[in-house]
Amino acid sequence: MPKIRCKCDNVIWLGEIPSPHQWLIISDVEYDKFEGQIDPEILYSKMEIVVRCNVCDRLHVFWDGFDKPQTIYIKEAD
Repeated sequence: MPKIRCKCDNVIWLGEIPSPHQWLIISDVEYDKFEGQIDPEILYSKMEIVVRCNVCDRLHVFWDGFDKPQTIYIKEAD
């Protein structure tokens, strides 16, 4: 997936590796399953992909990989 269009109409380019817009998250439960030397590829496979819009700060979370629609979260007003 080289790019996604945010709800604010900003195009977020993901072709750059590593991408400054892509974040990885893992739950405490999944993380605690790892011990000793960790294979980075296996750890990566357990992480969820989050893309942050650099214009509006919306978070596009791909809970089920890039094949499925993302869930979009928006920052609450102060």
